[in-house]
Amino acid sequence: MSNAEKLCLRTHTTATTCRHLSKAYKEWTPPEKVFCIDRVYRNEAIDYTHLAEFMQFEGIIVDEKVTLRHLMGNLKTFYGKMGFKKIRLIPSFYPYTEPSMSTLIYVDKFNSWIEMGGSGIFRPEVTLPFGVKEKVLAWGQGLDRLVMLKLDLDDIREVYSTNIDRLRKTPIIF
Repeated sequence: MSNAEKLCLRTHTTATTCRHLSKAYKEWTPPEKVFCIDRVYRNEAIDYTHLAEFMQFEGIIVDEKVTLRHLMGNLKTFYGKMGFKKIRLIPSFYPYTEPSMSTLIYVDKFNSWIEMGGSGIFRPEVTLPFGVKEKVLAWGQGLDRLVMLKLDLDDIREVYSTNIDRLRKTPIIF
């Protein structure tokens, strides 16, 4: 078996989005919005904000009239409605998008900015092979970190705790 035929763990959910884009103009017409949640894997040193596997929520918006400002507004609105007041969108690099941004939120409890995920506008090399000429806003954000912060946990590993007493006492907040 060649290396190309071997299975590998996904580092992001972009494959799901590209599968949807491959159906462009056969099954849908813009404007179009697509969302998915899936497990992804990273070669990470595990600490209070990092796991080797986590849930990522991803979305795209396909439309002629969308801009980077629309993406910035969507992300700031989303995290604002989740109760986060300090939100930064900073330039970053992601291979499928240009321009690209990282989403950071300030967490008083940790006295630091925590990265929630990446975003940007899909590069033409990603969209044109599918016949998509419109702009595609894309983002992938970490769901586990969001849950950790909303439940006021000190460590992301607590999201997957099997401590039944703590689970019974955890309020439903969403």
